[in-house]
Amino acid sequence: MNAETAETLLRCFRPGQTAEGRMQKAIKFTEQDPELQKKFNDQVSFDQEIIDVIHYITPPENLGKKLTDLAAQPRAEKQGLRRQMINPAVLTAIMGVICLLGVIGFVVKERMEKFPGREAVEGLMGTASKMTGAEMESLNTTPEQLGDWLYMRDYVAYESPKELAGLPVVGSRVFYYDKRKVAQVAIDHHALLLYEFLASEFGVQLPSDGDWLVLSKDQWAGAIRQRGDHCFLLAFQGKKGDMRDFLNSLPKK
Repeated sequence: MNAETAETLLRCFRPGQTAEGRMQKAIKFTEQDPELQKKFNDQVSFDQEIIDVIHYITPPENLGKKLTDLAAQPRAEKQGLRRQMINPAVLTAIMGVICLLGVIGFVVKERMEKFPGREAVEGLMGTASKMTGAEMESLNTTPEQLGDWLYMRDYVAYESPKELAGLPVVGSRVFYYDKRKVAQVAIDHHALLLYEFLASEFGVQLPSDGDWLVLSKDQWAGAIRQRGDHCFLLAFQGKKGDMRDFLNSLPKK
C-alpha cells in the first residue's frame, strides 16, 4: 500500500468505526508517514466535532409521538400539503434540520478560517503596511512573464495564478520573512500585492486547488489559495467584502 491509496481509504473512515481489512492497513500505514498521520488526525478531530454538534441538538420530547400520531391518521383524514406544513410538529422538525445545517455550516466555516499556518500568513500580510515602495524593483510586465526574472533572483518556485494573467506588473522583489523566502509582486490594478511562497515552509495546509479563502489583517484584506506546495496570497487595503468583489471580477480559470 502506498500513501495515495492509504489517504483515499482514510477519507472514508469515521470516528467509532471498526477498522478492518484495507482500512486497518491504511491506518497502520500512517505510523510510517507523519504528514499523512497529521491529516488523518485532523480529519478524525473534525468529524468528531460534527458528531458532537449533532448530539448536542436535542429534539422536543414529544416530537416522536406527534410525528407517529400524524403518520397513523387514516388516509382520508390527512390534511392537505399546505395545512400539514403549518402543523407544529412538522414545523418543529423543519426548524431542527435548519438549525442543525446552520450549526454544521458555522463549524465548517470556522475550521476553514483557522487553517494551519494562518498566523504566519497574517504576519506576512502585516509587512505590507510597513512598505514605502522603494523596496521593489520597477518592472513593466505581466504575472505570467515573471518566472525568468524571479529565477535570476534565486526564486525558482514561481507559478503565475491564471486568474491574474495579463494584469500589469509594476514592481517585484524577493525577500525573506522569518528566514523563509517570499516572492512579492506589485500589480497596477486595485493596488494589489501578490505574495508567493512554499506552503510547507510556512506550515500552511489548505485544500490543493481549492477556492480562494478570504481573510483580513488590520486594514488589509487578503485571499489565499494553495496548489501543490505553492501558496498564492493576494492583498490590498480594504475589507473582506472588497476582496470578494475583486475575486468575482476576475476571469474564471
